[in-house]
Amino acid sequence: MRTGTLENLPHRPPFLFVTSVEELEAGRSVLGTWRVRGDEDFFAGHFPDNPVVPGVLVAEALAQVSGVMAFSGGASGYSPSARLAQVDVKFHTGIVPPAEIRLHSVLAREMSGLCLFDVRATVAGAVAASGSLVLARVE
Repeated sequence: MRTGTLENLPHRPPFLFVTSVEELEAGRSVLGTWRVRGDEDFFAGHFPDNPVVPGVLVAEALAQVSGVMAFSGGASGYSPSARLAQVDVKFHTGIVPPAEIRLHSVLAREMSGLCLFDVRATVAGAVAASGSLVLARVE
């Protein structure tokens, strides 16, 4: 993991879902991992006796790993004052614990304080979620 990359995010446990960052190419792409053990608090209600990682948390993890790139100087002019502005993610399959979710994000375009990322979450090499999201600079 690159030193300081996760510390650049404004998120902290229990709402930090990126466990590690394996690859970071400034201004281009990032690859991270979220290791889900199965004992996380949200599984108590989603769903008892049949745990499934909530899709909204997979989308949040993809936004966080995209933020790692943005906050590490990968996207011009960005700082931890960026916010999630849009999510367009399709869920292909449910993710059950324990799981190692690989979080892929590629910067597709920057324009007027917005960064568009193409994102993908995979488990054991299979695509579990894919789509795009936008981070917006907040003044």
